[in-house]
Amino acid sequence: MSYIRSLARHQLSWASALALLLSGCVVPPPQAGGSAGSVIVGGQQGYPLDAELSDAVAQASAGETLNLVSSPWGPNVRLLVGAPYHAGSGRTCRHADVWRQGSPTSQAIVACEASTGWVYRRRVTALMNGAEGIR
Repeated sequence: MSYIRSLARHQLSWASALALLLSGCVVPPPQAGGSAGSVIVGGQQGYPLDAELSDAVAQASAGETLNLVSSPWGPNVRLLVGAPYHAGSGRTCRHADVWRQGSPTSQAIVACEASTGWVYRRRVTALMNGAEGIR
């Protein structure tokens, strides 16, 4: 009889410890600042695009090439814009490839809509061998 009570007490202790451990994993830490809907911590959510380029990226058709005389990537750049999608952060984003004049390779970026316009970052999911293209 005391063996059964001891076993039940032991199981209850383990169950309580497990519940306490799991509850700590479930509660997200509070976030301060205006980064709601972003998975990037900090004030800067990416490198900003100017208003004209933000509008062009927002309105481009999937697969459209934008010829840019001046851009954040330098002069005479082609920007191949992919289809818009909703990222896990809740923002509208687009994959794009930046083609510099005279360069045989492109730079893969992702552009996302932010509260101040569109911002871009290097697309870290792009494969080094260039196998991942615009979607």
